[in-house]
Amino acid sequence: MTNKIPTTVVSGFLGSGKTTIISNLIDTLQKQGEQVVYIKNEIGDADIDSKILEGKGIKTRELLNGCICCTIVGPFISSINEIVEKFSPDRIIIEASGAADPSALALMISSHPLLERDGVIGIIDVVNFNGYKDLSVTAQNQTKFTDLIIFNKIELADLQQKRAVVGYVRELNTHSPIIEAPNGKVDPTVVFGLNTSELNKLLSHTPKTHTNHIHKDEIQAFTLTIQKPTTLSRVENFLQTLPKNIFRAKGFVTVNQGEIYIFNTVGNRTTFAQAPNGFQNENKQGMLIFIGYHANELEADITKTLKRLLQ
Repeated sequence: MTNKIPTTVVSGFLGSGKTTIISNLIDTLQKQGEQVVYIKNEIGDADIDSKILEGKGIKTRELLNGCICCTIVGPFISSINEIVEKFSPDRIIIEASGAADPSALALMISSHPLLERDGVIGIIDVVNFNGYKDLSVTAQNQTKFTDLIIFNKIELADLQQKRAVVGYVRELNTHSPIIEAPNGKVDPTVVFGLNTSELNKLLSHTPKTHTNHIHKDEIQAFTLTIQKPTTLSRVENFLQTLPKNIFRAKGFVTVNQGEIYIFNTVGNRTTFAQAPNGFQNENKQGMLIFIGYHANELEADITKTLKRLLQ
C-alpha cells in the first residue's frame, strides 16, 4: 500500500499573512530536498500569491471562485488525485481561503485515501486583531479547530497587544500551542508532524455536512484591472479611499519605470514589494482584488474612484 502523503492545512482570516509564512516554510523544505506541492484556494476569480510562488519554482494548483471546503469539493478531490499522480510529492500544503472553515477541510483530508492529515495551522495577524466579537463563526473556527496557532507580524506589535491577543485566543482555544513567526518565519520542525488528540476530539463532534458559509457570512470579492502603468503613491492614495466594508485588498501594478510591484492591504495598512523575477505579467496590466462584506455592492463606486485616481 502506498504511503499516505502528509497534508497540512494553513488557515487564518483574510490578510493574516498565510502566504508569506508558507513561502518561507517551503524555502526551507526545498533546501532539505523535499518535493512540496502547494494548493492555493482563494475567493474571487484571480489569484496573485500563486504567481509569486510560481516565480520561485514552487508548484501550485489554483482553486478559485469559492471556498475549498464547500462550493468546490469536487475540484478539490480531483486536484489531489491529479497532483499525486503527476508530482508524487513528499508533502502537500493547502492554504485555505480567508473565509474557509478548517474543520471541514480537516475532515476532507482525513477521509481521502491518499492523504494523511499533518496538522491544521491557524495564523493570526497580531497587529490588527481585536478579538472575535464582530467576527463570523467561520473566523472563530479558524482559531478553535487548530493544532497550532502562529502569531504573525509579531515584530510590529508591542507586548500589551501580544498579551491581549493571547487572551482573545484562549477564550476559544485552550489546547493549541502558540508560537511566534517574526518576519513571517518559523521552524518547519515545529509546524509539521502535528495531529493532536484535542483536535480529533473536536472534529468527532463536528457535522459532516457543510453549508456554504461564504454566502452566509456575506463575504464577497471582485477584481479590477489597471490598463496602464501608474505610480505607487497614486495606488496608495486610491487604497486609502476604500470603504470599511473592504477589509482586504491585494494585487499587482506596473509602475511608470516598467517594474511590477505586489501590494497587500489589510485595514489601513498597505505594503509594497517588488515582484520576483519569475512573476508572469505578459500584458503589463495591473490587477486589484477586493474582498469584504457585501463587496459586490461597492464595486461600481470603487471602479469610478479607480478610474478617477489611477486610469
